[in-house]
Amino acid sequence: MNQHQESKYRVKAIWKTLQGEGLFAGRPAVFVRLVGCNMWSGYEQTRQRDAERNGGSCPLWCDTDFTKEGSQDYTAEALAAAMQKVGGDVRFCVITGGEPLMQLDYTLVKALHKAGYFIAIETNGTLSLAERCWDPKAEKLEAPDWIVCSPKLAVPQLQLEFFDELKLVVPDYKPEDFDAFVGLQRINKIHNHTLPLLWLQPEDGARLQEARKMAIETALAHPQWRVSVQTHKILNVE
Repeated sequence: MNQHQESKYRVKAIWKTLQGEGLFAGRPAVFVRLVGCNMWSGYEQTRQRDAERNGGSCPLWCDTDFTKEGSQDYTAEALAAAMQKVGGDVRFCVITGGEPLMQLDYTLVKALHKAGYFIAIETNGTLSLAERCWDPKAEKLEAPDWIVCSPKLAVPQLQLEFFDELKLVVPDYKPEDFDAFVGLQRINKIHNHTLPLLWLQPEDGARLQEARKMAIETALAHPQWRVSVQTHKILNVE
């Protein structure tokens, strides 16, 4: 594997806000949005093309801007410093995209850990963590502390080795289709009970009402799954 010591990371935005979803909902966080995605170019004119090419529906409804316009390049140390300038004392960070594993590597993980950050990432699961985060010199995996996987393709096309939270966007993604993938979840203990963190998130947009209904009905029928409420939208924070 190539050394990443001189890596630079193309960053769309850095901001301080509240984590809006999952186990850490409501927690102050520094978000870092990395440029690029392997599912969609980010440009309107390629939505249909990319959906057909990848076999995933996310290009049709994704509203996130992760394009290169307005981005800035950082070294790992410079990015850690920029995050501290934006976030102050906050040491919980969320690395997102696009698809963060297109850029995130062991060099960045080590720099952020050195700066005291607990690192969470949000990935679509199509890329291997080991390919990006294996440190050949130390001969160990320099992994983020918390991994949220929101799959956009079927299980056979997923490469992520493990995760802590699984989030399915409904109605396009159904729990029964991911039974085999659920077994890759790292078991986390809270109050001596195993805690499966499996979420159903209603898709925004024209199908929102249908998606909410399906998420609720599915959770009631499969109680190991929970409905994900995007609290940042309720609170009207970015």
